[in-house]
Amino acid sequence: MLASPAYRRLWLSGIIYYSAKWVEIITSGWIVLALTGSPLLVGLTGFFRVLPMLVLGSLFGVLADRFTRVNILLGIHVASLLAALVLALTFLLGHASLVIVYPMIFVLGCGSAADFSTRSALIDEVQDRSLLANTMSLESLSMSGAKITATVFAGFLLSVGGAGLAYGYLAALYGFGLLWIGALKRRLPTRRRDQTASLRVMASLHSGWASSLRIPVVRGVFIVTIIINVLIFPYQQLIALVAGDILSVGPFWMGVLAGADGIGGALIAAWLTFGARTQRQGALFIGGSTGAAALLIGLALSPIFALSLAIQLALGICAGLFSAHQAALVLSATPMESRSRALGLIATAIGLTPIGMLLIGGVSSAAGAQIAIATMAALGLTGLLLVMIFNPHLRAARIA
Repeated sequence: MLASPAYRRLWLSGIIYYSAKWVEIITSGWIVLALTGSPLLVGLTGFFRVLPMLVLGSLFGVLADRFTRVNILLGIHVASLLAALVLALTFLLGHASLVIVYPMIFVLGCGSAADFSTRSALIDEVQDRSLLANTMSLESLSMSGAKITATVFAGFLLSVGGAGLAYGYLAALYGFGLLWIGALKRRLPTRRRDQTASLRVMASLHSGWASSLRIPVVRGVFIVTIIINVLIFPYQQLIALVAGDILSVGPFWMGVLAGADGIGGALIAAWLTFGARTQRQGALFIGGSTGAAALLIGLALSPIFALSLAIQLALGICAGLFSAHQAALVLSATPMESRSRALGLIATAIGLTPIGMLLIGGVSSAAGAQIAIATMAALGLTGLLLVMIFNPHLRAARIA
């Protein structure tokens, strides 16, 4: 997988970018809580970060199909570097303000939305197609590894130097990533693109959505992604309530519980990357998604910490099957000229996450965290079972 110099450099740039993403998430959450003491305002950091996926995800997919993808990655790093420098200077100069923090988080969220479509399509462009499944699993493993190391280091920087130092490190990561992508560009062949077609954005967006949704595999991945991001993944914002109200454990064990799914995700990503090549990746994708929903019901109902910890680990494995195959299935099923637009469609589905956050928050306030998590997981499980039954193309899909 890493034999290709172009992909090897792209892979390393991804590790840098994923690390920067988690440094920002940890730093912004901590500083907003420190400034306001409001969990609601902390939650808004996630809202502004994910919002670009919803409103701009498909547009970024169109642009990635119309323009040179490595140039888009360069643009992402330039914009992200400038946003990180603004944040770093704001806190180093003692002018902390949410009026600055939230817009910069939105800018960084735009970078993440554009990167989702562009990077995956560029991977497919530079890597041997026969290695696509293992390569995307390696990307998933890299995300998990970056999350573990970057969150720990961000916490260390916050403890010794505050937000100014942490945001300064964030700017350094984006700057290094910019240099790394610039070196990658010199390794890639020059591709000519139709600049006239590049201007027909809305027509291209509509045709990309229509053509992508006509493909059963892409349609299935799109629906599953909506279900997972609206009904399953939002439980993570209630993990403190699960630990405190249901399991009666303190903050340390809450952290252990919260991180267990990440360990499960890393384990399954490592197996998919380096283990024997699996067949029928579509079955693994929908099976993992359905398993995650079923396990989440068990997590909501479990009164025993050890059992909940084991469920979280298994849930991470199932969620890892979902995330490792999500982009690869779309890339494999879509014609080359519209792959980024298809990924933009998936980015829009991911962007619906704030709806799930609002929904689970409202149900939790009315009926409690246990009922909220179990109810949404049951709805998600029902929807996923229907997809499994009525979309045989997704079940039988292979990444080739």
